[in-house]
Amino acid sequence: MRNLQTFIRDTIRKPPVLFPLLAVFHIGMTVYVIYADLLDKHLWAQVLWMLAFSFFWLFICDLRKWAAMGYLILTSIDVILYFIMHSEKSIYVSNMFLLDVLFSFFIFLFYKKFE
Repeated sequence: MRNLQTFIRDTIRKPPVLFPLLAVFHIGMTVYVIYADLLDKHLWAQVLWMLAFSFFWLFICDLRKWAAMGYLILTSIDVILYFIMHSEKSIYVSNMFLLDVLFSFFIFLFYKKFE
């Protein structure tokens, strides 16, 4: 079992440089969505999307296959909901729809390095 300091060091040093930068981006977007949607109770789904994507991306930085698969499944669900809802204004679809697809592409590129 690793301690928190070892986990943080591994998430910075093990993956390609792009992954920790995207982790900071995910965490920043999560904080922004929580702050922006604090007053609007109808956008709770956006907060849940961002928390889930940030959680999986944090463990992607540790090169965990289960996290990569979780992120890909979450992105797939998001894409399916996007096409079923037929609306870009749906509150049940992630605001970062296209970015999540792009980030999934990076996961596919580096999937062989995951443990």
